[in-house]
Amino acid sequence: MRGDGMSEVLDPEPTGEAAVVAAVRGAVVRFGPTTVLHGVDLELRAGEVHALVGQNGAGKSTLVKALMGVNPLAAGHVEVAGSRVDLAGPEDARRLGLEIVYQDQPLAPRLTVADNMFLGRERVHAGVVLDRAGMNRRARQVLERVGADCGPDDVVGDLTPTQRVQVSIAAALAAEPRVLVLDEPTAALGAAESASVFDLIRAARTDGVAVLYISHRLHEITSLADRVTVLRDGRRTSVAPAAGLSTQDIISAMVGRDLEALFPDVPHSPGEPVLEVRHLRSGELVRDMDLSVRAGEIVGLAGLVGSGASETLLALFGDRRAGGEVRLAGAAVSPSGPRAAVRHGIALVPEERRTEALFPGLSVATNLTASSLEAHARGGVLSRQQERRTAEDLVERLGIVPRSPAQDVATLSGGNQQKVVVGRWLARGGQLYLVDEPTAGVDVAAKAEIYRHLGELAAGGAAVLVVSSDFEELIGLCDRILVVRDGVVVEEIGRGEVDEEGLTARAAGAGTTEDSAAHSTSDGSADAPPPPARRPAWLRQAGVAVAMLAVVAALVAGSPGFLLSSGFWDVLRQAGTPMLLATALAVALGSGAFDLSIGAVAQLTATLSAVLVVAGVPTPLVLVAGIAAGAVIGAVNGGVTVLLRVPSFVATLGMLFLLVGIALGINGGLAVPAETRSFLLLGQGFVGPVPAIVLTAVLVIAVVALGWRYTSVGLRLRAIGDDERTTRLRGVRTGWGTVTALVLSGALSGLAGVLLASYSSGATARDVSLELLVTALAAAFLGSALTRTFLFDPATAAAGSLFVTATGAGLIANGLSDEWLGGVQGVVLLLAVLVAVARKRALGQVVIF
Repeated sequence: MRGDGMSEVLDPEPTGEAAVVAAVRGAVVRFGPTTVLHGVDLELRAGEVHALVGQNGAGKSTLVKALMGVNPLAAGHVEVAGSRVDLAGPEDARRLGLEIVYQDQPLAPRLTVADNMFLGRERVHAGVVLDRAGMNRRARQVLERVGADCGPDDVVGDLTPTQRVQVSIAAALAAEPRVLVLDEPTAALGAAESASVFDLIRAARTDGVAVLYISHRLHEITSLADRVTVLRDGRRTSVAPAAGLSTQDIISAMVGRDLEALFPDVPHSPGEPVLEVRHLRSGELVRDMDLSVRAGEIVGLAGLVGSGASETLLALFGDRRAGGEVRLAGAAVSPSGPRAAVRHGIALVPEERRTEALFPGLSVATNLTASSLEAHARGGVLSRQQERRTAEDLVERLGIVPRSPAQDVATLSGGNQQKVVVGRWLARGGQLYLVDEPTAGVDVAAKAEIYRHLGELAAGGAAVLVVSSDFEELIGLCDRILVVRDGVVVEEIGRGEVDEEGLTARAAGAGTTEDSAAHSTSDGSADAPPPPARRPAWLRQAGVAVAMLAVVAALVAGSPGFLLSSGFWDVLRQAGTPMLLATALAVALGSGAFDLSIGAVAQLTATLSAVLVVAGVPTPLVLVAGIAAGAVIGAVNGGVTVLLRVPSFVATLGMLFLLVGIALGINGGLAVPAETRSFLLLGQGFVGPVPAIVLTAVLVIAVVALGWRYTSVGLRLRAIGDDERTTRLRGVRTGWGTVTALVLSGALSGLAGVLLASYSSGATARDVSLELLVTALAAAFLGSALTRTFLFDPATAAAGSLFVTATGAGLIANGLSDEWLGGVQGVVLLLAVLVAVARKRALGQVVIF
């Protein structure tokens, strides 16, 4: 090999090499008129770790998405086990044994760990029912292998970024793949957590798995990889055995030139204290933090997962409730929230850029200037010209690719997105910079640029507090490093006093010195209070249920008769149809669709049922016709939503008015009586003491609820509603899921309409579609408040409907006019929304526009 190590393309083919498990041949990928991959080749061999490196925007993620069937190829093809394959999507790749852990670890945040791990390849009994025990058992085994500190039943949205990475890796390993693609798997992990990932990679290689490894941490490449492929500007510039390569060889191949020092020497001298923190406490992880940062100084917080380092930054920025003393430039401050922190000159680069920092769908320019709008406005009106100038300057300084500030930030690679987040605060300026994982997913050239900019901030007199899981980064960047364990600072280390191995040992509490022990005792951290016990999930969500019971109890106290004897069954009979409609709406909402037509479907099928009964059609056929009519309407809603890409809110709103018009056309504005005895038994008959309508509603709702919670179809529908992109990347056909949900919603609404006609002895001439819809909305949102993640659920929606009906009956029994019932339902809906906001949960899974 020549001195530069990778100056030419090498494709060694010695005899005895392992078989090629998967390959990409001559891959060309275009996005519109832009070609991002130019005839790239890649071979993955059994029992080999193949590293793929390149600067941000070089085409690494685009290439692996082409391998997984996500990005269609304009030219070239994919081979698996020597045979050419046509991949219609990630589901095809997964069936062939290809698994990937994406750079941004897409997971459905409101589903459990086990649900996420097996989404798209669920273990089932009899082809339908989820094998929960088997899934949890396998999930627990793999989670233990990756060292994840979480369980199968934990909700992903409650996990730390590090735990989410571990779950993503565990999900891929649970499939026992023949090809495992890891896209920046350790970007958010510290040295200790990364070590367990490396052990897993080596074990997979020993088992014969072909591993494609992408990372900007070049020391990982040189220690793990057997072969290295370099991309630059969408072209393969080199491929060579990793043996004998140095990190400088790889850097030269990536950037096309020799890179200067990774940590540029930007002279800066510490001055007076800018940040002084004493006895900071926040949540369960920040127990008793003491620290200070001076002007012109870069200080690092070094801690393992769960140490409280990242949470300290959030507390200082006002994103978490905190106690203790915080002084900024000598003045006591208490940031009540991020807005107040920004006013004080505090800037935050958060750990999770995709969900905590960026505005997907908006331009790079808008994202860069989002924290400095005042500086780009005159009289409250934004100056687009000034905004564009600032954005163009930052794009040039940070080397953001592509160069256009008008580009949607969501289309940028992960590393370029990180540059945008850092650039936002460079545009605003401040006196204190809180930087969490500043170079996660950033290539080596961009790292040097970011390090230089942080050094320039310190040289300009700012105080910089950095948290990083890359201890090599902290050692090279920081003037001082504070070691954090169990929510307290246990040791202070000066520049040049420790290496990466030593810092890792100290962060883990191994081999701590007597001096550090004395330090922790003298500052009181050894006597820090234990973290408060966390309330169980069932207790946290019980408050809404208790409040509902208290309301009913108060109504019973005011008029005891309305829930006694026949009054109880009357309330249940009244709730039969609303419960079915609430269930129908919850199915649609829980799947990410908005079905505003449920009330109109029920009204139309009630009218059709009455007309059919008058015409002498047998009751069973009337029942089937009503359900079928609702299902057909749901299929039309689904087709318009999926095929024509019309938002479900708009599609079903239009269907609502269309169905109201059809119903009026059928009944001519007159009531249609239906008095056939067999038909009236559906809504007015009894099975023993139980009203038939109640029995029918409960049985149907039970079947739907069980399917929703315990079948693979139900899991996929919930996943689509939670995060459609994640579900699609797991190989689930999300379009069919949306259609299925709307068909089921329509069928349930059709059944509700038949029962409504039977209960009311025919169809009314009055338009009740909006009234039925509002009742169902109130019930569905109230029901979502009964779940721990605010997911819409058929069973809890039915419970919410029963509560709304009982409340209305109770208020009337206590003397309230029934004209006020609509207002009562609106209040219930508003309260459910307020509860959701108070608990800082997303309002279910709905995207309206």
